[in-house]
Amino acid sequence: MEANRLSARNALGAIRHGALSSLDLVQACLARIAERESTIGAWCHLDREAAIHCAREADERQQSGVPLGPLHGLPIGVKDVFDTADMPSEYGSPSLRGRRPPHDADAVARLRAAGAVIIGKTVTSEFGMYAATSCRNPHDGERSAGVSSAGSAAAVADEMVPLALGTQHTASTLLPASFCGAFGSKPSFGFTSMRGSNILVPRLANVGFLARSVDDLALFASVFSPELETCMPRPPQRLAFVRGPAWTDVAPDAAAALEALCRQFPFAIEDVELPAEFDAAERITLGILAAHMADRFGGMSAETQRGYNNALRDLIAAGHEMDAATYIGFDRSANELAAVADGLFSHVDALITLSAPGEATAALEPGSGALCMPWSLAGLPAVSLPLLQGSSGLPIGVQLVGRRGGDAGLLSIAAWLTDAVAARAPEPI
Repeated sequence: MEANRLSARNALGAIRHGALSSLDLVQACLARIAERESTIGAWCHLDREAAIHCAREADERQQSGVPLGPLHGLPIGVKDVFDTADMPSEYGSPSLRGRRPPHDADAVARLRAAGAVIIGKTVTSEFGMYAATSCRNPHDGERSAGVSSAGSAAAVADEMVPLALGTQHTASTLLPASFCGAFGSKPSFGFTSMRGSNILVPRLANVGFLARSVDDLALFASVFSPELETCMPRPPQRLAFVRGPAWTDVAPDAAAALEALCRQFPFAIEDVELPAEFDAAERITLGILAAHMADRFGGMSAETQRGYNNALRDLIAAGHEMDAATYIGFDRSANELAAVADGLFSHVDALITLSAPGEATAALEPGSGALCMPWSLAGLPAVSLPLLQGSSGLPIGVQLVGRRGGDAGLLSIAAWLTDAVAARAPEPI
């Protein structure tokens, strides 16, 4: 197997046991990028020489016998909404072209300290907005790779890197994960510091992880929370199926695929109707976002604002039209939804739903993140697992949502579910 196709965990083990060098792995990933980047467009900045230099340093550290970090020698992509002192950090905006921050974002600094090789910056929408990117879907170049973490999701799914860092305010990690067929995780709100990243709304800003297995998600997240490193598959005692107001937009093939999956479980799945507070989750999320965009960008010059993408300009305009009472009402409703969401876990271990209404939309269309927004607004951990296929054979993500702070338990359930589906899959011909 080509080194770039290895899972993060397997690649790490091979490096630790001397069967693979970090240099070999990085060069294999760079070769894959060179082969596929003109088709996918997942990267906005690559520094091949720097990546090779860092890989050689990692191999020298291992040979010298010094302690190694949990991601020693692994190449990683970083969404271009995180500051990197050695690479441009332009947040996907022409208005920040050439920006070179003096320091790494806190999350990037943690990854470097863990031994990761930052191979480059992945494509994002402007300022990480809920908008399409130029990145193409690795399964079908005529399809979208999703919203702002699209470059990270596509790079992982296309075997360019084993891991990539994203963010999520609304659906920016889980929707691209679903479209591209990657494993995605949005931890509980406040999981790690977001300092040095592009924060659109403080109460929504969250790190996101993209990988090719649940085990790799746990390895990735363990850099920030070490107890997650040993997450083992564990079946839930009680699982609840939720739909919500956005279910009316779900494609029939996606709904049928998830319902068929749930019928395979060796226990009954409880159907839970979401409380009325969830009815306005999308409107509340976008309303809060609009207010913050008007505050942050509305004072920029008219010339600068004309250069912003349509999604950002529309939100600025909507925010300017919003009065204080409306914003306070949105904020209060968000708090009420979060409290009600916590109560959903009084009798269940996790919620199961879809990550997206169906297969990837047409290229340059963002797709709907309405199935993810309630859980982002509530600050709950969620994962997207590429366990379903639509009628065109493209991936559709299963979304699992866990209790606040229950990230380890959620990953354990996700690992069990993934293993259970794999065990029932027919043998390849």
